[in-house]
Order: sequence, then structure tokens, then C-alpha cells
Amino acid sequence: MTDAESKDPTEEPRNDEPAEAAPGPSTDERPAPAAAKLRIVRALLAPVLVAGAVGVHFAVNVPDETVSMPKRKAKAKQRSRHSPRRRAIPERSDRQMDASWDRWKDEPYEGEPIKGKWGRRMQTTVNKAVVLARKEAFRGAPEDPRVVVTGTQCRTVRCRFVLRSPYEHEPDLVVGALRQQTYEDESLWRSIDVEPTDPPTAHSPKEDHYLQVTLGIRFDAVETGEIGFEPDEVDEPDEVDEPDDPDPAR
Repeated sequence: MTDAESKDPTEEPRNDEPAEAAPGPSTDERPAPAAAKLRIVRALLAPVLVAGAVGVHFAVNVPDETVSMPKRKAKAKQRSRHSPRRRAIPERSDRQMDASWDRWKDEPYEGEPIKGKWGRRMQTTVNKAVVLARKEAFRGAPEDPRVVVTGTQCRTVRCRFVLRSPYEHEPDLVVGALRQQTYEDESLWRSIDVEPTDPPTAHSPKEDHYLQVTLGIRFDAVETGEIGFEPDEVDEPDEVDEPDDPDPAR
């Protein structure tokens, strides 16, 4: 029988036997939260300190100099080969204008075809010609005229517009100046037809006077700066022969 088996189970352990040593801390135990936070702060603080040191270095050692970056050249706009190009309106010759006039002069104005691009260009010309005529008609007048041009439209060889004024005589004076306009030593217009008309729109002043003017176009293109005016014909008084004095001694 062994010593262990010969021991009495009821026997209390001796106080002089060494007690078992308490287990030490495990090597795989995770660090405390405070230590982990400290390492994170150190890891984040390191780049900041490095950047600050670099900034101080440049502030102390690098001279204050403005560095100009080269500007990029603007790219030239390239026209697409599919994009439409503006083409100049071909100018009709005097012979072509004469042929068009013979074709349409006796037709109603509303039946004359509209040449879109030419019509818009001539519309601008007619409006400028009316402005010049108004200036000529009221040259030296104490007050500015109240006559205005509205509704200008051009077709093939004729243009039409309306003169409006609160005074009946003003549109007549403008028409008179239009008849005096010249271009290249010829009368600017082939014909000028005038007739009273009603207000063109519901919002037009009913008390004003309206005159519809239709112009026969002589030139396909006109430089408005070259428009002139025929001088007014002034009737000179006829010379009156004085009767002979029957008494020369008197």
C-alpha cells in the first residue's frame, strides 16, 4: 500500500504544506481600453506633427515668392462639318428687279410672294428710310413729331407699312419726304401708294390717324447712309415789267 493510500481521509491537511501558487496573468489577455486609446492618439498625432514640422521648415527656409502657373491656351472652337453656314443673300441685278416688278406690280399686294431673307433685310432698310424722311420733313420744327411707323412688311418688290400720328397732317408730311428720297442719282422708290386705313390692332388708339403706305422697291440692296433728298422746288416770282413813264421829265 502506498503512502497516499495509507493516509486517513479524515485527516486535515497540514498547515505547513505550501499552498498552490495563484495563476499569473495570461499572455494573450487584451490590453486595457485606456492603453488602446493612447496608441490610437499617438498614431493620429504623428502625421500632424510631421506636417507641422514641414510647414515650419518651409516658412523659415523657403523665400516668399509667388509661383505663376502657365495658363492653358483656350481651345479654338472648331466648326462642325454638319453645322450650317450663313450665306450672303445674292443680290438681284437691275434687270432682275425690273423683271420682278413687271411680273408683280399689277397683282394685289397680298398675292405677291414673300422672299424671307430679302424681306427681313429690306424691312430694316425701309424703317431707316422712314426715319430719315421724318427727320427731313420736320427739320427746324419747334416740337418733335408724333408720327411713328408700324407693321412694316416686305415681299418681293414691294413693302408696306402704316404711319400713325395724333395729328392728321404729320403722316402726309412724311410721305412727301419719302417722295423726295434719292439713291444713286435716281428716285429711291418706283412708286408710293397711300390710302387711309383703320387702326391695325384692337389696342391701337382709335383717335389717331392712320395712313397705309405701299412702296415699289427699285434697288435690291440700299446703303441707307447714301440716301439723299431732292431739293425743294421753290417757285420764284415772275419778273414784272414796270410800265414806261409817259412823262420822262417828271
